[in-house]
Parts: sequence; structure tokens; C-alpha cells
Amino acid sequence: MAKIPWTFRIQPDPNREYFVVFTSGLAVSVSWRNLRKLWAFQQYTRRILEKLDESEGCVGFALGAKIKSFEGLTISVWEDIESLRRFQKVNPHREAMEVVSMDLKGKFQYVQWKSRGDALPRTWKEAEDRLKPREQPT
Repeated sequence: MAKIPWTFRIQPDPNREYFVVFTSGLAVSVSWRNLRKLWAFQQYTRRILEKLDESEGCVGFALGAKIKSFEGLTISVWEDIESLRRFQKVNPHREAMEVVSMDLKGKFQYVQWKSRGDALPRTWKEAEDRLKPREQPT
């Protein structure tokens, strides 16, 4: 899976609040029997990135990878939750989730939060830290 650095479609307004989404655990088990599934996963990834680049409400995005585990990481910034929901409901994202989701290995996780434009882009470390369970006060 290729890495793609932060790509901003629009210049974020430093005084505005945006919606950030981070996903982790996007991977397909690699074996000789499912090379077609791996190819399909990569094709969906390419098509989804193309769609992100033209989606109304998408401010920016990045794609990361953990090479050893064939795991993909995504982070995207949206003008609002409604823009994200619209993107998730249309192809190729909707179709990819239907086709590939049963074959995802590992633990798929995601986290969402709001961020001011002057704090963008967010870092991979911060996003991964947000996935970690917080200690409950005793």
C-alpha cells in the first residue's frame, strides 16, 4: 500500500472547526489464495483516493502504511460530519466496504474528533494515540 502525504484540497480556515477521521487496521490477509482480494483492495483504495480528491466537503487527506503488517492508515479532514457521511454512502467507498470488509484482518478501528484549521495537519502519532483507551479515574 502506497503512502500519500497530506493533500489539502482547500486551504483550511485557521478560525474554523473541522471534522477529522482516522482509521487503522485496513488490511487484507496476504496469501496465494487471496491475491485477487488484495488486488481488489488496492484498486478500491486508488478509486477512493480519486473520489476523495473531488468530494464536496473534503478538506484534505493522507494515507499511511505499516509495511510489515500490510496495514493501511487513513486520516481525512471534512468541513462537517454530513460531508463525510455523504462520501461514505456513495461508490466507490460504499461498494468497497461491502466487498472488502469481510476480508479485513486485524482490528479495524477509527476515531473522530474536531480540530481547528490552525491545528492542521494532524499527526499520525496523535491520531494513533486517540485510539488508545483512556484510563478511568479511580
